Amino acid sequence: MTIIFFGSTSDSVIVLSKLFASHIPISAVVTKTPAPVGRKQIITPTPVEVWARDHNIPVLSFPNDKNKPWLYTHEEDVVNALSTFKPDLLISACYGQKIPDSTITNAKYGGVNIHPSLLPRWRGADPVPWAILSGDHQTGVTIVRLSAKFDQGMILAQEKIPMTAKDVTDPLRTKLFTMGADLLIKTLSDILSGKIKGTLRQSQGIPYAGRLTRDDGFEPWEKIQNAFTDADEAARIDRKFRAFTPWPGVWTLINPTNPTNLQIRQIKKRMKILEMHVENGKLILDVVQLEGKKPVGWGQFERSC
Repeated sequence: MTIIFFGSTSDSVIVLSKLFASHIPISAVVTKTPAPVGRKQIITPTPVEVWARDHNIPVLSFPNDKNKPWLYTHEEDVVNALSTFKPDLLISACYGQKIPDSTITNAKYGGVNIHPSLLPRWRGADPVPWAILSGDHQTGVTIVRLSAKFDQGMILAQEKIPMTAKDVTDPLRTKLFTMGADLLIKTLSDILSGKIKGTLRQSQGIPYAGRLTRDDGFEPWEKIQNAFTDADEAARIDRKFRAFTPWPGVWTLINPTNPTNLQIRQIKKRMKILEMHVENGKLILDVVQLEGKKPVGWGQFERSC
């Protein structure tokens, strides 16, 4: 069987390595092109590319559209390149680009995607942080058919887990992709044989997990102040902090010369909350970083104002 794997992140590697360890043959991987990383903007291949080259698996990557990064610059090049492999099955996990419809339909068994939410809830690019932010009581992973629209194919299998008040995005996402890899390995033969037919569920009115932006991390200073005494606000900001760690984080705009008596017109500087906790229903800031400055303890920051 010829299987092509699509993925780009360290969570993709979890899936890829588990498939490999289970002797599921991977004929090639498709991943995002190398991109600038870090302050020095060093051009760096994706974790998937690094893993595949270490295991002597062919790597393909194609430039994306700068205005619509989930699309390819020249989709026909993608279709032609992948058709040479004559794939039987496509497997996707945290890839980030739309696989051409013709590539999916030309594969003997189509394609499947591992999605870290209980679809149709939180279909979209960043389901894990939105589930934490919303205070969901449970989450899970879905094996879904690749389709013309992201995350709207037939649901083939799901596994649920409870969410806790300590969940943080990165560890939870890794846990879900680990579960997803195991679930796919367990159900793959039944999917290929047609024993698992799948179900199509209505997504209208179901919350959507849009791609995170820096602005999502903004929290008005007045609401942060309220959380110092309001338990509900403290819990909400705690969820936001856990959801948006490490990026975009939680940040506010503040007048560094008078943070406790802020007026909207006085807002000057961006301040990021690096560490915080909730104690007896009250938000406690531990470490903050003012734009252009080094991280400091909140007490030290207050004294310096």
